[in-house]
Amino acid sequence: MKITIMLALYGGPDQLMPITSGLTAIFAFLLIFWNKVLVAAGKFLNLFRASPESTPTPANEPSDSPKLEHPEGSEPEVR
Repeated sequence: MKITIMLALYGGPDQLMPITSGLTAIFAFLLIFWNKVLVAAGKFLNLFRASPESTPTPANEPSDSPKLEHPEGSEPEVR
């Protein structure tokens, strides 16, 4: 019984070569147009992301580091 199952799942070179050849052709096509594929994937993923207006920008976020402030009218000393 085990031998017949193993023989049924056997894939010889005559069966595997067309499959690997087809996969290689698809892979080569993607490599040729890789930039276009990445742009299309980016546009597709941007459909599911939040709009830029709703996400905070780093300039609007409060900073944890203290800011150096100079009193009005005084300039920092330059050497």
